[in-house]
Amino acid sequence: MKKITLLLMALVVSLGLFAQDMQNLAYFSFNSLSQDAAVPTVIVADEGMVPTAALYMDGTNGSSVWPSGALGNFSGSSINALSGYPSGRDLALQSNASNQLSVVFKLSTTGFQGLMLTYAFKRTAQGHNSCIWSYSTDGVNFTSLPVPSDQPYTGAIDYRLETVDMSGITALNDQSEVYVKLYVDGCNGENSRIRLDNIKFSAYPGGPDVYAPYVTNTAVTSANTVVVTFNEALDNTTATAVANYSFDNGCTTSAATVSGNVVNVTVTPDFANGVSFNMFVQNVADVAGNVMNPDTIALVYGIPAEFMCADIATLRSKFDNTLSRIDTNWKDVVEYKLTGNVIVTAVAEYKNQKVLQDETGAILVFDEGGVLGNLDVGDEISGVYGKLTNYYGFLEFAPTRPYEQMAGYFQTVDPQVITLSQLNDNDFMIQHQAELIELDNVTITSTGNFAKLNRYDLSQNGVTAPALYPYFQDVDYLTLPIPTGVEQNITGVNFATSKIGNSNFDFRYYIVPRFTSGMTEHAEHQYGFSAKHECRQLLPPSAERW
Repeated sequence: MKKITLLLMALVVSLGLFAQDMQNLAYFSFNSLSQDAAVPTVIVADEGMVPTAALYMDGTNGSSVWPSGALGNFSGSSINALSGYPSGRDLALQSNASNQLSVVFKLSTTGFQGLMLTYAFKRTAQGHNSCIWSYSTDGVNFTSLPVPSDQPYTGAIDYRLETVDMSGITALNDQSEVYVKLYVDGCNGENSRIRLDNIKFSAYPGGPDVYAPYVTNTAVTSANTVVVTFNEALDNTTATAVANYSFDNGCTTSAATVSGNVVNVTVTPDFANGVSFNMFVQNVADVAGNVMNPDTIALVYGIPAEFMCADIATLRSKFDNTLSRIDTNWKDVVEYKLTGNVIVTAVAEYKNQKVLQDETGAILVFDEGGVLGNLDVGDEISGVYGKLTNYYGFLEFAPTRPYEQMAGYFQTVDPQVITLSQLNDNDFMIQHQAELIELDNVTITSTGNFAKLNRYDLSQNGVTAPALYPYFQDVDYLTLPIPTGVEQNITGVNFATSKIGNSNFDFRYYIVPRFTSGMTEHAEHQYGFSAKHECRQLLPPSAERW
């Protein structure tokens, strides 16, 4: 009888713990903000168990220093508001000036566990497309939270409730100081923004660890390995049991090793490239003996088939429908693989820019991180991974991994010969973005010396336009005198823009000469704009594409 009584008492205690409501630790309504006043860079919580909890945007506690133009406030929302609080005002993170900045919330969880963050959220059409949450217990070393990197960006034009579940992160339990950071990026426009309101941190009263572990992240790191990350340290026996990891694609778990909260799962045979599959994880326990709920995770090794592109035309088709939007810098989140052979037709040291071309088209590579390494004009490569960007009407490709194969050297591309009238036709030129083009018998009517990012007037058969543009900032003809009034054959890259840095142009297409080599015996070609000695052999013009 005594044993039964003890069991009943344990059950009552356990049920009592779960029955308790979450309590508010820090609540920010932003209703104290004024439409006509600057937003303060430190905002103290309105309510909570810890009244000194605050939001920092002043460079302290791991936050960034926010300029006044990056902060605003508008009419708020009633979503997630505490009882008695009207919709009032909200907090807006806005304009390009807010990109790559962070706000930090500081609070205490002393005596509490299972931290949860909820808030109301909305965005404009060009608001931030990357919002990353992280946490810290010292305000210096932050760990990304197990939520998608683009959360809360999901196209929420109207206010809605968002949740960041930190209840399984035991490192945040019963801490005198907890820091939660929101990093934002990808705001495209001075009048674009995301808006936050009624931010609330809640938690359960402290007690023994009664929370089961859960999977926070999975990554296929090779053809036979999956790394599974949990929210907390794991029991070694259950974490290394191969029976707890299974797949629906015919692969079998051959080994599982654990270090803290990270499990490396090895499979046989290898995963098929680009084929999606499900992984099933079950029966894994934490060090306190709490057993996880079964979890099903969708995975893929390599690049899914729909994101494989055999040639540049196929790659461009994935994003070309956005190129009518010449007022925005719009970034895709999908990683594509260009599988076919492509030839480098131009290189620039600035931002490691390159142009790749094949028989179907061309694309500018914006390789700011130097992922592709050193490449020269004429190199032929294959297996190029990257993400697409519509940069104010011009399509760019940002590499995400090293290319797979060097297929050849000293390869040549025949430029497409066009007229200045065609270069002035946006509808015509959009079909040939970044391709190597040639203008014959044109005259440069501008005077002076060449300078980077300046536009120069060309004339051909009675047509005049500001169509020559030294976009590549390290080309060897910069500072040289312009050969004014002399007919030239000019070869270069077909480039378009409505914005460079802080300069705004009327959107149009340009020819961008690559270098001054290729001199002829004719004085009129002394600066090498003649195409006669350019490398040109492999890719003949395609009548079908013109």
